[in-house]
Amino acid sequence: MTEDQRLEFLDAETTIALDELVAASGLPRETVVELVEWGVFQPAGAPWTFAARTVILARRAARLRRDFELDVPGLALAASLLDRIDELEARLRELECQLPG
Repeated sequence: MTEDQRLEFLDAETTIALDELVAASGLPRETVVELVEWGVFQPAGAPWTFAARTVILARRAARLRRDFELDVPGLALAASLLDRIDELEARLRELECQLPG
């Protein structure tokens, strides 16, 4: 099981601090702050804490930044589109399970 898969099992109540998110993602602190400003990451409380699932999103953003040399607006767009694809695929799986036979 990968670390990303282990993180998905954390309950919705688990939060991490901004510095923990920066360390776990590999993104510079300034980039994380900008992605919050762009609405990609949603703080779960103050001072800035985040749902543990945000680590997965932040690592995805770090890979996009590294692989495609995206700036923050590009990261915001790509991350939101990939998140939407994930939601649609999950919904599709639910609907497929409801099909007979």
